[in-house]
Amino acid sequence: MSRTPSFVFAFVCLVATTLSHRAHAQWYADVDSGAMFINAPDFRFFARRGETSPYERIESITTDDGEDFAAFVGGKAGWIFDGSLLGTGNMRLEFSGFYAGFDDDTAVTFSDPGPGVRYGFVALDNTSGFGTVDPASDYSVMHTTTSREIDFGGYDLLLHQDFRLDENHMWTLYGGPSLQHLYQGFMTTISYPMDASHSGATLNESLDTDYVGGKVGISGRRKLNSRWSLFLDGNTGIYHARTRYDGRFVHARSTPPHDDRIGLTRHDNAVSTQARLELTRQMNDSVFVSLTSNVQHLDYAGQMDYGTRVDTVPDGSTLSIDSDELLSTTLGLRLTIFR
Repeated sequence: MSRTPSFVFAFVCLVATTLSHRAHAQWYADVDSGAMFINAPDFRFFARRGETSPYERIESITTDDGEDFAAFVGGKAGWIFDGSLLGTGNMRLEFSGFYAGFDDDTAVTFSDPGPGVRYGFVALDNTSGFGTVDPASDYSVMHTTTSREIDFGGYDLLLHQDFRLDENHMWTLYGGPSLQHLYQGFMTTISYPMDASHSGATLNESLDTDYVGGKVGISGRRKLNSRWSLFLDGNTGIYHARTRYDGRFVHARSTPPHDDRIGLTRHDNAVSTQARLELTRQMNDSVFVSLTSNVQHLDYAGQMDYGTRVDTVPDGSTLSIDSDELLSTTLGLRLTIFR
């Protein structure tokens, strides 16, 4: 058994053993949905380069900024126990998960401005470079389309300790194991609209990042009146991040033809910070409806580095996995049922 499942299993056994003598437990479940705005790493395969050897990379060009709205779904199930590890208040064991994803297409056309500068790209093995040439050529205009897919989700198993200050105020400390996953997929096509031979290239890439770690947090709820309450939550997670890259570059009409396949792996650490604000209305003794908002920042998300500013072809820097940040903002509705 790997260390991650072993840790989760031990955590559950500890809680279950401690609370096994409690005869009564109340449970609750909720489901929420809404819209998530995701700001993921930029896509910078293309560059403005020098037009003569050594074709230095002058400036990387962003053709997809990684920003879009995604549909969001989530939910949780929890158990409220009469007792507590600390001897006061209630304890809750809660399992939760979420998922958000989007697909978008970005088209960018490059036109060669004349002598001195070209727009281009490099094969994944860094042995050949391609791009625009002088305006009189059939290759003076280069059209690119990038189709991007992002899937972002996660699971938490958290132990909550509630502290009720009075009938209107309650604070909670919580912590436990946490898993998150970020998938980024790219399909890029390059063509020359003025070229009768229809030469071009395709680049198919995926970046898969698994986050394994844990989080701790504090939350508070304040009753505004008999029906309405306000909830505030903040947490921090620390993860080991493993990113796997798989890329395939095909340019069948180049000399020599290219069909490059490259796989890379990077291990890193990641820190997540998250804040939630919710306004809840109690519909009856068992049903609650909440307007939810959430902001999360991850300080590590995989991003491909296709070369430094001064790299050359074929003697430039090699393909590598770099890092950027990911920011997500969510607004939605939640339905909660207690039994």
